[in-house]
Amino acid sequence: MYIEMDCPCQGKNLDKLLQPLILCILAAGGDMHGFAILKEIGKMPRFEDKVPDATGVYRYLKKMESSGLLTSRWDLDEEDDGGKPKRIFSITARGKGCLANWGMALTDYNKYIQSLITMINEAI
Repeated sequence: MYIEMDCPCQGKNLDKLLQPLILCILAAGGDMHGFAILKEIGKMPRFEDKVPDATGVYRYLKKMESSGLLTSRWDLDEEDDGGKPKRIFSITARGKGCLANWGMALTDYNKYIQSLITMINEAI
């Protein structure tokens, strides 16, 4: 349980980990619209079944598309949700390469974090 304080030490500002999470969701689940991605993010233990800030996630999706990690297209399926168009996101080959890099980087970080946790526990 966290000690109450207004500080990034509670891990709430880990927006950079949205990128590998979104890439992983799309690589594993196939093409999805933004709300479906939001629901998948909300299933992660860190979010405790709370849907993350939609505006921030959509902004991040747009940024990832601009970087060539994702592509999108409009789905005009009239049978779904009253015929409202939805933007469908897909991971690109560049996005899959980025996801592979994240896997290696997070493995390295995990080793470092485990060592740091041990040091913290020994120090307190």
